[in-house]
Parts: sequence; structure tokens; C-alpha cells
Amino acid sequence: MSNPLLNRTALLLLTASACNALNSTSKDPDNEFSIDEVSTLNRHFLDFLIAYDADRVANPSDLPCVTTLRQLSEAYTRRERHALEWYDSWGKIPSGLYYGNGYAFGNYEQCRRFRWNDVRGQHCYFAAVFPNELPVFYSGLCVPQFCTQHVVESLYVEYMAGKGLFVVPTEDQVTCYKDRSVEFNGAVVSAVVIFSIFAGIIAGSTAYEAVQTARHLEIKVQYAAFSLIRNIRNILHIIHPTKQNQLIECANGIRALSMIWIIVLHVHEAGLAVFYVNPISRESYMKSFMGTVLFNSGGLAVDTFLALSGMLVSMNLLKELDQNGKINPLKLYLRRYIRLTAPLAPMILMAVSFAKYLGEGPLWAPIVGQYEISCSKYWWSALLHVQNYVNPRTICLPWTWYLSVDMQLYILAPALIYPLWRWGKRVLLAIGALALASTLCVFTSFLVNDFRINFTTDGLRYIMTYYPTHTRMAVWLLGTILGYILHRTKDSGVQLPKRYYALVINQLLSSGLWQPLARLSFTMYLLHPALLIMATVASAKTDAHFSVMELFYRMWGAIGLTTSVALVWSAAWEVPFGTLERVVFGR
Repeated sequence: MSNPLLNRTALLLLTASACNALNSTSKDPDNEFSIDEVSTLNRHFLDFLIAYDADRVANPSDLPCVTTLRQLSEAYTRRERHALEWYDSWGKIPSGLYYGNGYAFGNYEQCRRFRWNDVRGQHCYFAAVFPNELPVFYSGLCVPQFCTQHVVESLYVEYMAGKGLFVVPTEDQVTCYKDRSVEFNGAVVSAVVIFSIFAGIIAGSTAYEAVQTARHLEIKVQYAAFSLIRNIRNILHIIHPTKQNQLIECANGIRALSMIWIIVLHVHEAGLAVFYVNPISRESYMKSFMGTVLFNSGGLAVDTFLALSGMLVSMNLLKELDQNGKINPLKLYLRRYIRLTAPLAPMILMAVSFAKYLGEGPLWAPIVGQYEISCSKYWWSALLHVQNYVNPRTICLPWTWYLSVDMQLYILAPALIYPLWRWGKRVLLAIGALALASTLCVFTSFLVNDFRINFTTDGLRYIMTYYPTHTRMAVWLLGTILGYILHRTKDSGVQLPKRYYALVINQLLSSGLWQPLARLSFTMYLLHPALLIMATVASAKTDAHFSVMELFYRMWGAIGLTTSVALVWSAAWEVPFGTLERVVFGR
């Protein structure tokens, strides 16, 4: 996966830290910006608002905002209850400034519930830099809902400049969230119609199976394709290996554990965007042995998926060639396209329609809004699985780069597997050479562009070495070689030295209990970043305290939530279209 969980917040942190570092090198030691000054920073903003000359307002539509802010500030100085509650929701001095905690978002929900006359609360936050080693200061304000983000930004930036401070320069220096009604645009209307139709189909198909089962009548597969009863049962069903099905049992364990590893990786990655009050403790954990193993090496799990994909494609095509002597590429591509796109399409539709209304918080609109923008513009390249080349800087649902790579490699598969079946081992050299060329391409890109594994080069590095198919194909090609070896030795098997039998590794990975999780692995991959973002980052309304126990709690929560939602999502979208595809093609 790229790093969509970090995109806005982590880059804001880096920008602010860089500005902070520049300031600290030129600070005046006799003019130290202390905790006392931080504690009164927002309180003095009220004095600034009281003294602000309304005649300076250039846009007449901004005058009610400035006037109301002044009235509330004056009411606060008179200790009027509504103004006290209003200011009480603001961010104040955070505890542990010298321990890296600069988060003072205030009470988000208190602000959003604030009511006075025609005023409703709108929560805004910003990031400011102090002229010393104090951390970047994230603070929240509560302003009337009719204040535009622009006027709030201009007022606070001017106030901070008068204090010798500045707001971190970003696309939106101040981010605000207020009440909003559902806008029934084309995307929302389309989503309502499409999801309503499929909800009716799913309900009808489920009812059909239930009635037919109760009456002990035959169930026709095409009518029960969308039945949740049937599909969930099929997902959870455990198949025992026989000579006919020739299951590679250990592949299920590998696939399931790899998916869990990816979720663990992304929980760690999401933690970099969570507002922890003790970030130094988090940094210490990330540098520890456990943090390094679970986070830095987690990216290898995606390569495991690519290797398994290459292996299974190779084995399936070689088996079909043995039986028929030919491959039907059109049927092959159509099957794979349906497999990848059926659960993806409704996610894209959700992203461009309902997602922004599913929650709120200081970071909800900035994060979820980015997905709406990218998917509204590039939904077509996502559905065609070409976005890793067409729009790599603004991928719709950034983690779906993997689907583009997988589909493109699947298109390439017949051109490699047919010669391998026809001419045998000699073609292995060509496949190995392609894998080596892919690796050398990544190595050269790192060398020429001086890439590092850090945020400062992540944007270009991902575009050049992470998303493109030609840079990710090495492990997939090695998987095809493994698939060829397994196909050739399917009758005789591969004999390992006896000393390896004591590991019982195969028994662990071959347990039938992994089968349901392995079937859900693709849908889990598709859903878990969105669920993780909405549950832990975008919906955060206050700061959190980091601990290893809390982190592991997040991991198990993410695994459980992802598995539960994926079970329903797969039963509603992935399995039904797979069933219809088998009915159409007679499998």
C-alpha cells in the first residue's frame, strides 16, 4: 500500500517540523516563547477580536461573522454564560509541551452543539509554529457557522503574525467543520438508486432461498446468487482436500496470515497520523525491535500476495492447457475483471456519494474529501485498472494500486505461460531475466534519484518504484516459476530433507480454519484501509494516549472490524458475481 493514511496529517507534521527547525536555529535566547505565553494565546485572540475594526472587512458578506465574534468575545469578558461555554470549547494549553504534545483541539462536540440566537458552532483548527523547540501547536477554535473558512483564516493568521508566530502554510491553513445538509447531486442520486436496486435483489434472493429451503424444493443457483444465506455459508465452508480438487492447503494459511500482517502494518502506519499526547513514547516504540518487525517489514506481505497470484495463475493456466491445448484469453480476462471489479465498484460509488456524510471530525472532511475528489475525477481509470500509470499522483482509493498491477499482470500471463507450457524449462530463463530487469529498474531509480525510505521522497518514489507494474512484477514472475514447478511435480511431489519435517509448518498453514479468512482476503484488503481511516483517524475528535497495549487493542479491533464487514461485503458483491460468471461460462 502507498501511505494514504498519512497523506495530509503526516505531511502537515513534516512541514511544521521543518518550519520549526528553521525558526529554532535563529531564535533569540532572551525572547523564549514560554508555556505561559502559549496558555494565553487563544485568550488574547478574544482581545484581538474585540479591538478589530469592522471597517477593515473588504467583503460585506463577512461582516456578520466579524461582528458576531466580537459580540461573543465581549460577552466573555462580561462572564455571560453562553460566551463562557463558547470559549470553554476552544483549545487551551496542552499538557506535556516539552514532551512533544502540541495538541489542543478543544472539545469538538461541545463546539458543534453550541447554540446562541441564530449562531451554531463551527469547529476550526490550525497548526502554528513557535520560535523555539516547542512542538507544533495544533489548536481548535469555535466560530459561528456562517463564518467562511477564508475569513477565519485571515483573522487568525493576522493575529498570529502580530505575536511573531505563523500558521503552517498548507492548502487550507485553517480547516473548519460545520452543519451541512445532504446535497442530492448526480453521484448521490445514482448511489441511492443503484444501492436500492441491489438491496432489493439481495433481499429477494435471500428470501427465495429461505422459502425454497423451507418447502424442500430445488434451489436454482442463478436465483440464489445474491442470497446472503448461501454466500455466507459458502465463505465459511471448509473444504477437505481430495485427489480431485488438488488444493494447495498451505496457500490458505499464507494468504490469511499475510492479510493480517498487512492490517497490522497499516494500524502502525495510521498511528503516525493519530494525535497522541505522548508522541515521544510512540517514536521510541517504533524504533524498538517489535515496532521495527511489525511495521518496517510489513510491506513484504503485499509481495506475498503477488507471488501467490503468480503461482495460482501459472498452475491454473498450465492445467487448462494440459486439458484443452489452448487458452481463451477473452474469457480469462473477463473472469478476472469481474473478480476484481465487483467489490471495488460499490466502494468507489460510496466514496463519491455518501462517504462524507458517514461521520465528522476535525480530519474527516480533509481526508474523506480527498477520496471524493480523486474518485470523482478518475473513477474510470480505477474501473479499468490502469490508474497506476494514468493518474498515479491522485489514485482513487490509493491502496487499489494493487488491483491495477494484478489485472495488468493477469493480462500478461498467457504470453508467458503458453510458451512455458510449449517449450518448457528454456522459457524459465526468459521469465527469470524479466524478474531481474524489474529489480534492476527499481535499483536504478533509487540510485539515480537518491530515493530514501522516508516522507520527503515518498511521493515521487511511490510513483516511480511502488505503483508501476514493471517495478512490482519480479515477485509475481517468481510466483509463476514456482507454479510451473508445482505443476510439473504434482504427481511426484517435492521431497524436502527430513530435518525440515520437525517444523510442523505445513500442518499449521494447511489447517482448514484458514480457508474462510483466505476467501475473504481480497475483500479485506479492499476494505480495511477505509475502515481504519474512518474508525481511528478521520473520526478522531480529540487527542489520544499511546501505549503498546492500546496499539495491540487497535490491531485486534481493526482485524475484527475488517473481517466482519468483509464477510457481508463479499457475500453481497464478490461471491454473487462470481456465481453468475460460473453460470454463464458453464463452470
